[in-house]
This record gives sequence, C-alpha cells and structure tokens, in this order.
Amino acid sequence: MKQSLNLLLALAMVLTLSFCNKDDDPKPGDKDPTDTTDTTSNVVKLTPEQNKDLLQTIGVQFVNEMSAMQQTEGIQALTSFGLLVEGEDEEDPGAPNQLIKINKAIVAFAHGQISANQFGALPVALRTSNDDDDDFESLEELFDEATGTYDWNAATEEFDYTDNSNDKIIFKYPTPETAASNNTTLTLSNYTSIQVANPIDEEYTGDLPTSLDVELKLDGVTQVTYGFEVDYNSEGVPEKVETALFVNPFTLSVDLTNNKTKIGTSVDFSNGTKTLIATSVEFNGDFSDDAIEASEEDEDKIADVLKDANFSFTLLDLKMVAAIDFANFYPEVADLETYYDEYDGNTDPMPNLEANATTLEAALNQYVSLTTSYVSTGKIAAEVEWYTFVESEEYCCGTDHSIELGARMIFEDGSKVDLEDYLETGFGQLEGAINDLLDQISEDIGEDLEHIEF
Repeated sequence: MKQSLNLLLALAMVLTLSFCNKDDDPKPGDKDPTDTTDTTSNVVKLTPEQNKDLLQTIGVQFVNEMSAMQQTEGIQALTSFGLLVEGEDEEDPGAPNQLIKINKAIVAFAHGQISANQFGALPVALRTSNDDDDDFESLEELFDEATGTYDWNAATEEFDYTDNSNDKIIFKYPTPETAASNNTTLTLSNYTSIQVANPIDEEYTGDLPTSLDVELKLDGVTQVTYGFEVDYNSEGVPEKVETALFVNPFTLSVDLTNNKTKIGTSVDFSNGTKTLIATSVEFNGDFSDDAIEASEEDEDKIADVLKDANFSFTLLDLKMVAAIDFANFYPEVADLETYYDEYDGNTDPMPNLEANATTLEAALNQYVSLTTSYVSTGKIAAEVEWYTFVESEEYCCGTDHSIELGARMIFEDGSKVDLEDYLETGFGQLEGAINDLLDQISEDIGEDLEHIEF
C-alpha cells in the first residue's frame, strides 16, 4: 500500500497546479460550436493539454514570487547581520544563539532550505540546551543577561555593548554589511515563558518560551517582524503553536495543533493581500494514550484512534480539497490480501486478488474524495477517480502478484487522463524556472544544489 501514499502526494501537486482559467469573462471568439463549450457558464472547458500549459504558467509565477522574496530588503538585512556575527569570535559571537537560530531560520525559509512547517516549529527548537555554554540554565536567564544595545563598531569589527534596557535586546548594524553607518535596528522583546517539564531535552530544566517578538527596521522602515505564542500541556508538550513572519511585503503564518482529539497544521504564505500558497492538514480522533495502546494490541481498533482526515492545498487561484472517512474506510480494507508470492513449495492458497482489488477500488471511491476548484469562483475544475489492477511479475523462482493503485484525472471537458501519463512530458518550462531559482540560491548560499528533473 506504500505506492498509494506516493501516488497521493504526486497527485496533490499536479491537481493544484493543473486547473485554471485565468480570465473569468469570456473573450470574443471564445465560444466554440462543439460540445466542449459549457453553455451554462459561457466559458470554454479546458483540455488536458491546455491545463498542462496553465500548470507551467502558474508554477513559474510561484517560483518567481519565491525568487522575489530572496531579494527583499529585509532578507538582505538579515543576511548582513548573519555575516557580521559569523565574522566575530566564534566562542563569543556577541549575539544569543537563540537569536542566531531565528535569523538563520528566516533566511533559510526565504531561500527554500527549510519548509514552512519546519519554520513554524522554530519555537520548539529554541528551548533545547546550548552545549557550548556551560552556564546556560534557562532561556529567561539568557534573555535577561543579554538585554541592552549592541552597536556595530566597524573599526574593531565587533559589537559595542551598552546596558540601557532590561526588557529588550537591540542590535544596530550596517546593511549591506560594508556600509558606513548603522542603518539597521534588530530588536527582540516580549519574551515570556513558563516553568514546566521539557520532554525534548532532559538535560535542560529551565523555562520554556511562550512568546517572543522580533522586529527589524532598515532606514527607519519596518522590513521584518517575527513572533510566536506557544501553549503547553502539563508534560511540556506543545499543544498549540502560532507563528507569524512578515518580510515586507510577504507574510507567513504557521499554526500547529497537537492535542488528544486533533492533530493538524495550517500554513498561509502571501504577498500583500494575494495568497501564494496555503495548506491545511487535520487529523481527528481519539489520540489519548489509552486509545493508542488499545490499537497497538488490537489492529481492529485503529479506526477508533483516527476517525477522519482533511487536507486542503491552495496555490494562487487553485484549491485542492481531500478528505478521508477513515473510520468507515479502514474496516472494509484492513483484512484485504494485496500480495501473493507464487513459487514451488508455497502451500498457502492464493487469495482472490481480483476481487480484493475491486473491493479496495470501491472503498477508495466511496470514502476518499479529492477535488480541485477555483478560489475566485468556487467552481469545481476536476475530480479524481481511483482504480486498481492486479500486476504479475515473474522472477527467478516464481511470480509476484500484487494489487496496484492508480488514479485518473477527470478534466472539465470530460477527458480522463491517467496521472502517470499526464506527468511524463510537457513540463520543461516549469522545470527550467525551478532550476534557475536553484542556481540563484546556490550562488547566494555558496552551496551547489542539484537540479530537479520531472
């Protein structure tokens, strides 16, 4: 069944890129006397090849947006700060390691080195101990000791410290790093925390962060803000994490939920008021220790743990929504045999794989839904139809028989195209745009990143 997961992931990418009619109002000549015209909306239905062309267009637009983020003044200013800190004494960089982690994470996200979800988990990473600092006992202690102002001194190539604040850490430095004046101000404030167990790092017994705000101003204009809020349970496990990043004009918000009834994450990445990409994943059920232990002892109770799951993915004007009714799906397929190894000496009876494949296909189409629609109109652009088949492969000593899973996309003109066939050709423009971006990132970070190939 592993192939099923891989297929779903590939399908998610294709569907959310493949269906878009960029002009809501029909142009003169758009009407077609053939039956590919939807007379109820007066909009020409797109063929698979037309969708493929639009996939590339939308994909290239998104790649260009990410490229533009790397060139923002805020990212350049954070990069300058990183270069100045790295140039100082490695044993005493003049900046708290937690601040350096934040700085590196923001730059890494802008350059595509970490995902939005990885960035959203940054508050959890801040609470691990610092092996290089034997005196480090708590984040609160570290923050309180570092409060004050640090002015970059170009002559000594170090930060000069002034003890003039008890609740803020302020860095003033030049952007670019070779500039003559300290035209950039980086401020950390509103640090709060609680004292609770730390299940991630047993050696650290200090406080855990519940909030922090970061602001960067360049020539008096706010270019970057970052903040988070964290709620913990009594065992020190984060139950809710809310993270917000602003890199003028881009905004990223990441929310993580982890409790006894729901596990999920949501991401929204925008340029001004335009949503570039948004995702939401939600698992609902009974995730208590008792329920999980019961399912480990009795596989039939797995459906008591996970009831259902929902997934949505938005890219510009495209939205994909998937849902699985796991509580009803699992009992119908859990006991299905999906593989048989036929060889001399195998006395086990061969299961009826054809019948099992039919049962699996019916369950998928009944309990697992996947559709794509337009954000601007809400109109459904395409649906997915699952299918199964039995594949037999001979080897030296016998024959392997297995149930394989496939999916076909039903386009708005009624065409049905297999996902694998659809992906094989026709994406050279998008591939080139992504590789151009990878080349730019490689130059920025000084590392060689391999090109992708569809």
